[in-house]
Formats: sequence, C-alpha cells, structure tokens
Amino acid sequence: MDISKTEIAKRQLVTACKLYMAGDDYLSVLTLAGAAEEILGVLLQRSGKTNSLDDIVALDRRLGGNRSRKQVSDEINLARNCAKHANNPTEDVVSIASGEADAMLARAIANYVDQTSDIPDEMHAAYMELQRRHTDPWDGYDGPAV
Repeated sequence: MDISKTEIAKRQLVTACKLYMAGDDYLSVLTLAGAAEEILGVLLQRSGKTNSLDDIVALDRRLGGNRSRKQVSDEINLARNCAKHANNPTEDVVSIASGEADAMLARAIANYVDQTSDIPDEMHAAYMELQRRHTDPWDGYDGPAV
C-alpha cells in the first residue's frame, strides 16, 4: 500500500484526537501526536514554511531565552522522547504529566492545519476541548515533567 506521509500523520493525529476526547490513555495521545507533529514539522520545513517548533523557538528568542533550537526542541520533546526511547538505563521509569500530551496534541494540530489548510472534525473537536481545558495556559505548569 502506498500512502503519503501527510496521510500517515493525519491518521495518527485523528486517532490521538479520538483518544483525547474519550479521556483515554494520554501516553498514546502523546506518542501518536508526537509522531504526527514530527512528520508534519519536517514536511512544513521542506516546503519552506515554519512549524510549531519554529514558532516556539522564535517566541523563546523574542522573550530573551536565547536558547539554541536544539535546547528548546530537547525541552519541549522531552516527554515524547522519554515515552518512545529506552536508551538510558537510568531512565527505565519516568514521570510524564498528562499536560505533556495536551501540548503535543496542540502542536501537531497546528502543524497539520498549516500543512494542509484543512481541519478534520476530530481535530477541531480536540482543539476546542484543549482551549476549554486550558483557558489559562500557565495554570498548573511547573516545567517539563520527567
């Protein structure tokens, strides 16, 4: 079966949105949305567009963070990477907050919309629910959880 990377990312993201809306398995939401976010981010870069990571790096610089792209990327992808890799034996048990899935889902949806100019119903519903749950984006945030 031939399938485009955009379609792969869409299927991952729609499934992540369904899980999110059902309140099920935030770790699967994190990893599915994370895979889609990464694919779509690369596709956006290839087409000369910015992606959600680019936007976060630019915001960090505007606010005086002066961190490298890699430093910002490592921070915002820490939970996803901890959930998908087992390279470090000292990290066989990790702590991942459910809010990490929310952040990844929002980034992936943004990348999908920027890549396709489309928003399937599942993504729209999940995005609206993200907005409802996070009227104050800093409420309860205490940094990356790992």
